[in-house]
Amino acid sequence: MKNWRAFFGLPVLLAGQALAWDHITEPGSLKAAIQANEHTLVACELSGTSHEKNQALETEWTKIQENEEGSQVVSVDCSQTPKACEELGVSSFPAIRLYHRDGRLDRYRGPRKTAAIQGYLRRALRPTVSHVTKKNETSFLLADDVVFVAYFAHSDSNLRERFAAVANKYRDRFSFGLSSDNDGKRQESILTCHNNPDQLQRSIAELSTADSLEGFVKLCATPLIPELTRRNEVSFYQSGKSLVHYFVHNDKQRDEYVTEIRPLAKKYEEYLHFTTTDADEYADAVAMMGLEPSVGGLSVQNPRNGDVFPYPGRQRLTAAVVEAFLVDIIQGRVQPWTGEHGQRGGQGGGGHDEL
Repeated sequence: MKNWRAFFGLPVLLAGQALAWDHITEPGSLKAAIQANEHTLVACELSGTSHEKNQALETEWTKIQENEEGSQVVSVDCSQTPKACEELGVSSFPAIRLYHRDGRLDRYRGPRKTAAIQGYLRRALRPTVSHVTKKNETSFLLADDVVFVAYFAHSDSNLRERFAAVANKYRDRFSFGLSSDNDGKRQESILTCHNNPDQLQRSIAELSTADSLEGFVKLCATPLIPELTRRNEVSFYQSGKSLVHYFVHNDKQRDEYVTEIRPLAKKYEEYLHFTTTDADEYADAVAMMGLEPSVGGLSVQNPRNGDVFPYPGRQRLTAAVVEAFLVDIIQGRVQPWTGEHGQRGGQGGGGHDEL
């Protein structure tokens, strides 16, 4: 039901009116919305608090309300309807929750972006572990960014239970399926993964250890070019690989870079970590990498010896440009940054094969 406001007899937006929060405001309407459908996706905001976050979500939410037809998508301002939000147990804002008519509740903790929220909704409405056959396998493998399909030997009942537990833990982020074709005939159990944005396919047959399943899920789901933050930086710095940092100021800049550089990141996956970082939030890191915080840009870092190589050019960072810069570093045509203000990589000197 797309037009929930008309259903409940509430006023609708006039044609041509600018998109904005279209909150439920009538007493009892939020409960009525949740009871009217099997699933209801609710955004709870608090006007006047965390205004920037609310405003960012508002833009994305209006797109979701336009796109979704198969499920209820509503929003509420908890400063105007505090009792309704109190009954739902909402205490932090903005919050996104999926309410089921049977009383179950799923909390959304991902990015406040249209595609991410819609992907979450698709997963929530599917079984935790989908039934996969030869007829639906192709469509299921393309149903999400990251899809896992298990092909288990019939005798591996314990493995099936562990897989179900992992799927339940990560069902809000990825899609999981269990193939029944050749059930009872398969001699070896295999878990496969399709990372569709990065066009990567992986599989694992060694599933006997307790953490093998979850470790494989984390490995496969990690993007070729992840966003580096304080929370995840340790894992990248401890990997032994050099890092190719790219500091961005907006999502458009990030998306364009990732799309362009993804094939290069795949080519050098064994030796380098390509990452993106928010230049505004981590301005101190930008400066530490020899770049101007207001500009951002690309810088290569070797955590083992501390060498930093800020890219000095101003042209568009195509895959060819970035690869040429990496080759120049390896062949010694670029010297490490000395930490001096304004110095962004010198020329000449010995090679840096360890990069």
